[in-house]
Amino acid sequence: MNKIIWGISSVGYPPERTFSVRAGSVKVEMYFVYIIYSSKFERFYVGMSSDVTQRVKTHNSGKVKSTKAYIPWGLFYFEKYATITEARKREKYLKSAAGRRWRKNNLGD
Repeated sequence: MNKIIWGISSVGYPPERTFSVRAGSVKVEMYFVYIIYSSKFERFYVGMSSDVTQRVKTHNSGKVKSTKAYIPWGLFYFEKYATITEARKREKYLKSAAGRRWRKNNLGD
């Protein structure tokens, strides 16, 4: 099963965390809720991070206990949030039964 990598973000891919403000550039902490997919095992995993690209690398390195048995992982979907509280709330929702239904209806996973 082939899956398409896509996401909702104004920052593009890979997600960046820098933006310009008047006289210079300011580093801003953004939080991402992401879904990764293991095509070899046809499994999804929902997580949250401030650096999605690095986090997917960590999942693929075998350092995450809950995902190491299903390597390799690819980024399937992500959303950007300004606060950790908003991101955590969305992550919890996507892991719930209602969130799984939303993922199936909107993302086809």
